[in-house]
Amino acid sequence: MFDFVRFIPPKIELGFKGFVVLSDKPVESEFFGLIVRASNAKELREKLKKAGNSIVAVECEDWKEAVMRKKVDILLDSENRKLDYATIKLAREKDVAIEFGLSKFIKAKGLNRSALFSRLKEEIRVVKKFDTPFIITSSAENVYQLRAKKQIDTFFSFFGLSAKKAEFFAERIVKRYYDENYVMDGFFIEK
Repeated sequence: MFDFVRFIPPKIELGFKGFVVLSDKPVESEFFGLIVRASNAKELREKLKKAGNSIVAVECEDWKEAVMRKKVDILLDSENRKLDYATIKLAREKDVAIEFGLSKFIKAKGLNRSALFSRLKEEIRVVKKFDTPFIITSSAENVYQLRAKKQIDTFFSFFGLSAKKAEFFAERIVKRYYDENYVMDGFFIEK
């Protein structure tokens, strides 16, 4: 499984195959992706036009508009993200993965954290209903937010997410961009 982080991590063994570095500006690492932040649909479309051929993760006000865009691979997790029923269903149809990150729970305190747990349970219920693609990550912004794969898997399995399914979806996203033999899901070039 791959962990999707927001910084270049040090050489450390946490049980992952590798780290995918998501950043506002392309970062030279083994696996990298671009974060697109937008406040409205027009800004989102303009920024996506400039996005190259890499993993594209989106954080914006209009989640439904983000799901509709062809270049979008991941909807980033944050304290402010509120996905509704229709957006999660549409993410399934458009093959856009929903990120469930651990770092927002590490940063939150008190009633804020309990509100995040409540929202997480509701999102997971709808994701499971429609079998929407999802990934579970540390979404770490620094070294102190990094966690071992087993800790992340255990945390999200408590809420009902399957670590095996998350691993499948994460590897599928990485293969799309970084595997030379990948054509489309289920098809590979034989040598």
